[in-house]
Amino acid sequence: MRGEFQKIVATLMRTLLEEHPTLLEKKEIVSLMDAEHCKDVLGLSLPNLALLRHRNQGRMIQGHGRYWEHAYADEFLVCSQWWKQHHRANAHALSRFVSALARRKPEHAGSRTLLRYVEAFDRYAAGGKADSTDVPAKRAPQARPPRRRGADWPAWPTPSDEDLRELARAMTPFVRFLDPGIVYAVVQDNRRMRAGWSSRLEALGIDPAIYLWESSPCVFPGVRRYAGSTEIAVFRQRATADEVPPQCLALDDNDYPKHLWAFVFTGKPFRKRGPDDYQLAHLFDHKEYGNRWREELDILPDAKEPVLPYGLFTSAANSAYVPGAFLRPTDFSPRLRSLMQRRAQQLYGRICRIVPPPLAVKPCDDQTWSLDNFRWSTPVGGVDNIPDFLEFRRERLEELFDKRHAALRND
Repeated sequence: MRGEFQKIVATLMRTLLEEHPTLLEKKEIVSLMDAEHCKDVLGLSLPNLALLRHRNQGRMIQGHGRYWEHAYADEFLVCSQWWKQHHRANAHALSRFVSALARRKPEHAGSRTLLRYVEAFDRYAAGGKADSTDVPAKRAPQARPPRRRGADWPAWPTPSDEDLRELARAMTPFVRFLDPGIVYAVVQDNRRMRAGWSSRLEALGIDPAIYLWESSPCVFPGVRRYAGSTEIAVFRQRATADEVPPQCLALDDNDYPKHLWAFVFTGKPFRKRGPDDYQLAHLFDHKEYGNRWREELDILPDAKEPVLPYGLFTSAANSAYVPGAFLRPTDFSPRLRSLMQRRAQQLYGRICRIVPPPLAVKPCDDQTWSLDNFRWSTPVGGVDNIPDFLEFRRERLEELFDKRHAALRND
């Protein structure tokens, strides 16, 4: 049956991404999101098709659904396109891949489960029959039967460019950016502290350029958002980590980016409550997976790949408070995202570098989307509480350095 192979693949990815996420290394997840790697190693046949993609990228490619709708670990979509004529070759490749994972961590609780997948794939590769009952089938996404004629969703109209401009005109007066003087104070303090913090980060194996590039507005160098099911589980204390998370002092959910805002308006650290009916929005992506920098930023043709984007997580120049009613458009509309990004560049571009080199904010050639065509609120906040905040962040970073060194001593 054509759907059985897909079901086994889907169940395998649930095992790897949700049930036993520590079986996969981070670099392996990155490889599984690379189309060329998946073509060479797993035999995926369609161009530009990787086994995994970030949920923000959607399941459609050129109008066709190529990925299951279910987001594994609430983050990844899994490819559903395993053509019947390639099943044996795919099964052989997947058997090698899964077998290597099981051999690498023989004592892992999930390795025995992986061996059942190896047996199922080996039967396929040998031309025999395997079905999805041979492996754990917990909530596996079902392969869809072909749709009957007339069963497609209706083709609803999408907003035109003018519709989006109308939405932007309604939104921009309510978007709250920090006063440039606040960002300037952070950048100046970073200049004072950069050498010392950089050497201490480097001594811990953390690339300081990720957080403290020249004229960086990063507020808490070394703090980044958790990424993937393993780091989420560790952060929420549902699991223990075999090793410290890479390229950071500490993981965070979304509190650290709000500490500066909280001090500006309340004189205290953030305490899980912000302004009513407003949510903090990041302007540029600060995670590695699904990052849209290639679409949203410029880079010189001969420049090296940019550093990891983690420093943008707590950047004073990379956030704004937006009414909750507008959050989804600013997450997924390239036009609205570009508008807010260019507004941040207009406010802060002369006092800091809002994205790490060699990246630069992409200009807009369409004059109908010029910043001058929209009404913006006056930047908010003052610097009265900034000295107290800078002292708070220095003390907090000292605590994080101490915790990391203590963890290394215990290892």
